[in-house]
Amino acid sequence: MQKSNTTRPSRRYGRLAVCAAGGALALFATLVAAHAQSGQGSRQRPGLRDGTQPALAPTKPTVACPNEGAPLLKLPEIVSEKGILRGTLALIDEQQRISSSAKGTPGPCAPQYVRNFRSAAAPIPASDTTVVPTTYADPVPGPTLRAQLGDIVQLTFLNEVNSNHFDPNIDREACIQVSPGGGFGGYPGQDEYPNCLHASSTANLHFHGTHVSPTSTADNIFLQVRPLPRNNAGDLVISPDQITTGLNTFFENCTKELANPKNQWPHTWSQLPSQWSSQQETLLKAYDAGTTPYNPPGQPEGQKLWPPNAMLIEEGGWPQYYVGAFPYCFALPEYKEATWSWPPKAGVLNMGQSPGTHWYHAHKHGATAINVANGMIGAFIIEGKSYDGALNEAYKGYTVNGKPWNTRDQPVIVLNQISVAPNLLGGLANVDFTVNGRLRPTVNMNPGEIQLWRIVNGSGRSAAYFMPPQGLEWYQLAQDGVQFANVNYQNSHNKPFYMASGNRVDLLVRAPSLPTGQPSLSTDVKIQNVISRKAVKTTGGTVTLFTVNVTGQPVGANGQPMPFLPSAPPQPPFLTDITDSELSGGPIPPLVFNSAPSTSGNPGTVHTINDKQFNGEVNIRVPLNHAQEWVIKNATTNANGGPGAIDHPFHIHVNPFQITEFFDPNERVPGPDGVPSDKPRYVVAPATADNDQCQLDPSKPSTWVPCKAKPFANGIWWDTFAIPSGLAVTAGTTTTIIPGYFKMRSRFVDYAGVYVLHCHILVHEDRGMMFEVEVVANNTLAPHMSHH
Repeated sequence: MQKSNTTRPSRRYGRLAVCAAGGALALFATLVAAHAQSGQGSRQRPGLRDGTQPALAPTKPTVACPNEGAPLLKLPEIVSEKGILRGTLALIDEQQRISSSAKGTPGPCAPQYVRNFRSAAAPIPASDTTVVPTTYADPVPGPTLRAQLGDIVQLTFLNEVNSNHFDPNIDREACIQVSPGGGFGGYPGQDEYPNCLHASSTANLHFHGTHVSPTSTADNIFLQVRPLPRNNAGDLVISPDQITTGLNTFFENCTKELANPKNQWPHTWSQLPSQWSSQQETLLKAYDAGTTPYNPPGQPEGQKLWPPNAMLIEEGGWPQYYVGAFPYCFALPEYKEATWSWPPKAGVLNMGQSPGTHWYHAHKHGATAINVANGMIGAFIIEGKSYDGALNEAYKGYTVNGKPWNTRDQPVIVLNQISVAPNLLGGLANVDFTVNGRLRPTVNMNPGEIQLWRIVNGSGRSAAYFMPPQGLEWYQLAQDGVQFANVNYQNSHNKPFYMASGNRVDLLVRAPSLPTGQPSLSTDVKIQNVISRKAVKTTGGTVTLFTVNVTGQPVGANGQPMPFLPSAPPQPPFLTDITDSELSGGPIPPLVFNSAPSTSGNPGTVHTINDKQFNGEVNIRVPLNHAQEWVIKNATTNANGGPGAIDHPFHIHVNPFQITEFFDPNERVPGPDGVPSDKPRYVVAPATADNDQCQLDPSKPSTWVPCKAKPFANGIWWDTFAIPSGLAVTAGTTTTIIPGYFKMRSRFVDYAGVYVLHCHILVHEDRGMMFEVEVVANNTLAPHMSHH
């Protein structure tokens, strides 16, 4: 393969300026013929502008909204069989009736085109009779994936989006520009590619919460899959069967190679079936040349997709760009040892996957926010004997409506904020959460019944602050798909909790027994829709997320309700606290997240980490099989025109972490119910602190530390944690920023490769608040190719 004679710039996101590779393979003649027969040639897409400016969103007719209070929709599932989770996830587009409900106040519904995940093998259940009939679909997350520890995941991802249903300006490898009158809201002038919204029909999958390889066909978020090509009538010219030719063989080989889950196979492009990889090369070259039907007439040199693929293949790397389909194949590593020890051992698992509630979503940089807001998300339940098995054993003998209690029958609750606004700069601020696609549905419980609620905050923006339950009881079992230590379980009784974007919470929830003569009880589960802990209100500000109806036959024994677990299920051995003696290979400098006004003179806010935006280069290198402690800070305040309090949700892929220290300068002393009171935890000198408070001296950073901190023990494991906002203190003409921060410890074990950490307010990630992390095997921290 001939090398390009150009210099090597960043590779990711189609910015490599190289000459187009010549020649089309014979397969593509079919596409060209179909294009010619359509009679359209280079005619622009029907019904759309010429692409020089974004169009103002047309006024949509309103349609009847679904009735609120419908039963919680049970999401369809793709379930593993005989050790393999096999299925096809198709990204499609459809018109849905989208509600503009905000702050708990119902708004009108309008038909809007959105993109979402569907599977023919897991059809959406028919709408309940209480839902107002419509010719439009209602929002529903993608199917729930349900696997077990040790399974092999084999998912064929198909991109069948019809790009003609969307303005072409939001489907280009370039920033959305400002249109006269504000069309799409107008991006600030300092936004530069790739850190802006773009290419919203290009997609991939991120398996959020999985401890798996970040490379090749596993949790590789650098992949970009373009839609299947269509003719000008909008019809597919390559079928899903054609685009997946050879993948069955690949999945068979992958299953054999991943018998050892630490084997990060496939390693090279040549290990994919040649009939599939050759077809991909053909389609990408045709896309670059503009000969694909229903495609802009040729890509600019810096946006061609095959040349960067070719360079990566030649260098032994993994190609980034695809058309129509991609095979995801990886193992869910099961830790089988009865004990755990450090340092890591060669050739064996040192951590393993935690059983619990995880999720998946599209993660194409620049399009992550809009794709998630469209509904491109779904739950990913990973079962294990130590967790699901323990719960089923604890509650065997209890029946609910004639069925034995089982974790598979428990509610999976996926939250999202649905939107079709392509810029999302402020469009989600007050948008209500949907629950499995519905607004304020109903969860049914029997008197005395205990349910396991698996809750996913799949929103790309807001946190849901869950208020203490009224009429119910709950204990928290797990955070971010990782089981609680028993002491944390015991301390969680009826406590409020803060679910940032990306967080998951598992709750055991008990309905009350009903007095004689009372056939039912209705109570609301209430939240506050916030973007920082500072925004949580002592009173007011709550909205109903869903309603629990308690009715039917009591569940329990001897007139007593089902009992809560006396202790939490045992944690896997690898979830021991990370000790001081383990730490090595660091530390790295603190990571400072900040949303602040642009310093370039242009209007708008810039989102950075350590004053840098994502540029496709590796920012942090960590040796494999080491544990490190990092300091994560948040300098975002209202100083100098800043956006105010934002608790940026810090998310890192592959390996979970523990919090060893937490400092929120805006913290308030909790009231008796655990909800923050109006009393500040910290007072600024020279004010005097009382017994509940500590003093912050803006001139002494040594005072910017947690108030009455306790020793680290029984740490909760997270993969997403909201960094507390900073505090701006002004004295005279001087403003001091006291940042919020936390310290985290993580074991970087089992899997080498490049992945990312970022803010999970996804419009911040899309606009640059993301770093690359490379975990390097053999402790050789050598230079790595760029990924831009």
